[in-house]
Amino acid sequence: MLAAAPIAASADDASGKAEIRVIKDETGRPSAFEALGLTADLLEKLGRLEDAQEAFGRILAVYVADGPRDPDRPPLAGTYSVEGTRLRFTPRFALRSGTTYRALLTPERGSTSNPPADAKEAKASPITLEVKLPEAPRGPPAEVVRIFPSSNTLPENQLRFYVHFSAPMARGEAYEHVRLLDSKGRTIAQPFLELGEELWDPSARRFTLLIDPGRIKRGLKPREELGPVLDAGGEYTLVVERTWHDAFGRALRDEFRKKFRVGPPVATAIDPAEWKIVSPERGSTAALKVKFPRPLDHALMQRTISVEDSQGDRVSGKVTVSDEERTWEFVPERPWTAGKYELAIDGALEDLSGNRIGEPFEVDRVGPIERTARTETFRVPFEIR
Repeated sequence: MLAAAPIAASADDASGKAEIRVIKDETGRPSAFEALGLTADLLEKLGRLEDAQEAFGRILAVYVADGPRDPDRPPLAGTYSVEGTRLRFTPRFALRSGTTYRALLTPERGSTSNPPADAKEAKASPITLEVKLPEAPRGPPAEVVRIFPSSNTLPENQLRFYVHFSAPMARGEAYEHVRLLDSKGRTIAQPFLELGEELWDPSARRFTLLIDPGRIKRGLKPREELGPVLDAGGEYTLVVERTWHDAFGRALRDEFRKKFRVGPPVATAIDPAEWKIVSPERGSTAALKVKFPRPLDHALMQRTISVEDSQGDRVSGKVTVSDEERTWEFVPERPWTAGKYELAIDGALEDLSGNRIGEPFEVDRVGPIERTARTETFRVPFEIR
């Protein structure tokens, strides 16, 4: 993997010493380019323009550098963001393995005039950084290994899906490769909440796909204009197309389809009093089991429920989820001792429809990204005799 150390060069006096560096994502792959050493005043001024993105593109642009030089080759599409004196360019699509990219930084072109205001700006020599991504590793490309919820019957107000992959995936193209089909194989229009910042786990192996909440809540404009995404009694298919690329630019091994039926909506809050706790015997490392009357959110179950002893200390162990997300199991690292314990449940826990403990789902709580976890903790006592 190419090192991410910046390559620097001098710019004009107004910008000081400018440089370009490569930004890597959590998987260690180059994912963005950042220009440093620009003046905050310049970037702030450009940011106020109606064509701010275009203005930033005159300063920092990234091109595919493979093949013969072509002065008419367009730069990569993407978005610009500013933090202080740093200007970051994030390509719309993930960078491809085996491809060379050339980043050009020209601070002199920060003038708000277009064409260039003077000969100095017009003849400015850009600072250049070339990055060649390594070739894709040998072996099969990524594939979809599971989609949660795992049940084949989901509530009408189903809120989200988790798509799990066998290897890291490319970012920025998710919504182009997922479709929802009705029972006749027709594509449902605009079923998902398409976010500018896609919802990936740090390993880029789990993608969170949200059904548009505006089409779940009655009385909201999207539902009135387009109707609900899911109807009770209907049959649907979630399709993950093979054309989705993994982190190395390879298409998925196969297309993946999840077929499911839709039942009535679930609109009541989670009630821990309805849970059934099956306690293990003392001296064993058998699993503590908690059974729920309805499925809960697969990802949230694994991080929002824990076990604490009588001193309030967290018990270390391994969590697994089974029975179509109706059972939570905990195996301790050390044998159980007799005494009193508690399940500590973070208030962020949800069921498949976004209902929480004591709090039914409300569509206006869903923002541009996943909701912030609540600090409230609920406790359910149990005892090992």
